[in-house]
Amino acid sequence: MKKTYYYRDELNDDFAGTKIKAEKIPENYKYVHRNVFYRIGEDIMRMLAFPVILLILKFCHLIRYKNKKVLKKAKKQGYFIFGNHTNYMLDAYNPSIISFPKRAYIVVNPDAVSIKGLKTAVKMLGALPIPSTLKGMKNFQSAMKELISTKKVVAIYPEAHIWPYYTDIRPFGTQSFHYAVDCNAPCFAYTSVYKERKLKIMKRPKVITFIDGPFYPDLSLPKKAAIEKLRDEIYAEMKKRVDENPKYNFCNYVRRNR
Repeated sequence: MKKTYYYRDELNDDFAGTKIKAEKIPENYKYVHRNVFYRIGEDIMRMLAFPVILLILKFCHLIRYKNKKVLKKAKKQGYFIFGNHTNYMLDAYNPSIISFPKRAYIVVNPDAVSIKGLKTAVKMLGALPIPSTLKGMKNFQSAMKELISTKKVVAIYPEAHIWPYYTDIRPFGTQSFHYAVDCNAPCFAYTSVYKERKLKIMKRPKVITFIDGPFYPDLSLPKKAAIEKLRDEIYAEMKKRVDENPKYNFCNYVRRNR
């Protein structure tokens, strides 16, 4: 029997189910580490994690990537990638494989770096927790600019909340796109769609992830208009990908009456 999720608010309902108590992110949180020993630790952590991540995605999710060649258009610079948020572990792993050999960092909610015993490992694997205060946002934005200027990749899920195996693109605002405009950086959309397995060895569906772009901020426009245009272009591309592929409803989503 398919699992059913009941929702009222497409913008704010969350079905991650992690029940992690989020810690407050301090205003001076260190997003970019320059200590040589910490960086060596990051390299070792990523080197050990990458083959494990690849195996999980290939064998547990049977993931395939389509149109990844478009990333070559930005191979000499840092860029942003925006994805639909439909899986907890898959969405945590996917950016590292998509961006390889570039290093990917992922904008996450504070709960992702609040897991006892795993905080440092999660940070070293590229988690960028959203600040808990407005004052901390300046530090966050500064780190974003530094990562892009050093040719790294920043992954953002503009839907913000996880809806497992959801087959459409939920409406999302413009909040996630002002970073790309501030950095004047190229952007790509990556859209995961789900397909039914032919062999029922594992229940979860297989995954196809489409990469599209690049999309560039239009700096000839006022900043607000440039952000809105970038958001609309990426949303339209993601929506196009889910609409042109047959939808496999591994889970059911039902709107509750308000």
